[in-house]
Amino acid sequence: MNDLSKLETEELLTCLHVQLYHPDQACRPLFHSLPLNTPFTMEAEDSLRLGRDGQTCTFVINDTCVSRKQLSIQAYRKTGSSNFSFMIQNMSQRGKLMIGGSELKYLERADVDDKVLLRFGRYELLIFQEPGDSHIKYEVLFQTCCTPPSQEMGIDVPCRQPILDTGGSWNNFQNGGPASQDPLESDETRMFV
Repeated sequence: MNDLSKLETEELLTCLHVQLYHPDQACRPLFHSLPLNTPFTMEAEDSLRLGRDGQTCTFVINDTCVSRKQLSIQAYRKTGSSNFSFMIQNMSQRGKLMIGGSELKYLERADVDDKVLLRFGRYELLIFQEPGDSHIKYEVLFQTCCTPPSQEMGIDVPCRQPILDTGGSWNNFQNGGPASQDPLESDETRMFV
């Protein structure tokens, strides 16, 4: 008979998911220095730094358009909460960092909501977290996306002129009604007597 009470239970770590996108990622090795698709364990007191400089950054993006120190993510706990929260700080003096729809200037910080879109240059990072039990460590999981997260979220996607089921343009309508009184769809069967 096994005594289950004596077995050690493994602590579940909070996982910070970072989905990366760049329009040239298929033809340029931009993310080859990142541990893609493999959880990377971080100490809670250490900042996750992302940038071009391998000496000062935890994770490196190989692109001269990225600042030496682009951004920093810090884990913390809010008073009275046992779950980790995360804060993003813009570390770039020359590049702007967009978080959601707001710009973070140099050294400004913002909290990461449940799901947040970060943009700098032509890069897009969709960040979200899975809560865990640990109070001293968390995991980071980098993955690439095939389509821009902004497109999937409907951010900055230009509205196109609607095309009706008939194939006609919206411009054929005037004052909210069709230009002619003929039926727009002809999928009904008509019988003439």
